[in-house]
Amino acid sequence: MSLNMIGTLGVMVCRRPGSPPFAEKEFLRELSLRGRKLGMQVFVFCPDDAFAADDAGSRSDRIKGYCYGPDQQWSSGSFPLPDIIYDRGLHRNGEETAAASESLNRMLQRGSRLWSRGLPGKQKVHQLLKHSAALRPYLPATLSYTGDESLNRALLAFGSGIFMKPSGGSQGRHTLCISWIDELHVKLQGRDRSNRMFEQTIPLEKMNDWVRRFTGRRRFIIQPFLKLHNRNGEPYDIRSLVQKNDRGLWSITGIAVRQGAVQGLTSNLHGGGTAYPALPYLTSDFGEEKALKIIQTIRELSAQLPSLLEEGFGRLGELGIDFGVDMSGRVWILEVNSKPGRRAFTLTGDGDAARLSVEHPIQYARYLLLRQLRRVNT
Repeated sequence: MSLNMIGTLGVMVCRRPGSPPFAEKEFLRELSLRGRKLGMQVFVFCPDDAFAADDAGSRSDRIKGYCYGPDQQWSSGSFPLPDIIYDRGLHRNGEETAAASESLNRMLQRGSRLWSRGLPGKQKVHQLLKHSAALRPYLPATLSYTGDESLNRALLAFGSGIFMKPSGGSQGRHTLCISWIDELHVKLQGRDRSNRMFEQTIPLEKMNDWVRRFTGRRRFIIQPFLKLHNRNGEPYDIRSLVQKNDRGLWSITGIAVRQGAVQGLTSNLHGGGTAYPALPYLTSDFGEEKALKIIQTIRELSAQLPSLLEEGFGRLGELGIDFGVDMSGRVWILEVNSKPGRRAFTLTGDGDAARLSVEHPIQYARYLLLRQLRRVNT
């Protein structure tokens, strides 16, 4: 480490095909470059590379990982335990979750510090938020899918249709809308595990078997199907990115609209959506005065949510809060992500938000490390 480096930030990611073997390469490249300027060495590692056995078969306190060097290339290497661990693992199954948890616990036991906790499933987050009288009007009704009875009850309770999504983050994948065609048929529409769109009509009597196969072993939640699309029929939501800064305080980094395809149900960028600046987009549908009120509501809710979630689930570092706006202009809190993407701000051309979205994680890591060093030296 060079003399002007004050510490290390190890970014834990899930192994994926490619070289280097992880996703979010552009973000992690920018994070590495910003880290170097702000005095933090950044390296990236996969859970199965932490504490890998050395040639003698023993285990050391070094980690195999990757860094982005001055030569503008990723290179592999061996690194000491990081001072701060930034968990960016987006797990696709229980095995990945278990491997990450084991590696994380071992590093914490050896003195590394966690940059932020993660949030639990969507149902637990909803249960916490609905205790707030101020937030309750903005929360859609949410049920846990526990089998046939819960599905049938939701269809009757929610009227025109229901929306199902995994309780854990899915980036728009594996989602389902069920709506009535007539008394004997339902329409199924959504995205499968591979993020491919589908649509079909089946007899009502086959619905429960179909949904059981679709959900598999994953936990799902059920919500009413809200009409969250613009006047052209394109689905959209609004991403508000809130992050802690160099003083450890929450701030709104940026707000952007994410729009999906007409035939789709979701607007997640992983599903082929795109992004737009929020105010002009909303103004085209609602007029400037109402659009400004919608943005103000989103900003107020974005300021309230982080402290409530920290009280319930522990210290957090950043949140991607997704809002829906129905055709009447009513704002809904759709979900909250503790490992948010930030590509929307690059797509909208919001340079300040794009820059801050990368700088804030480094600044907050510095804040945690410097605060810890002050405690040790006083």
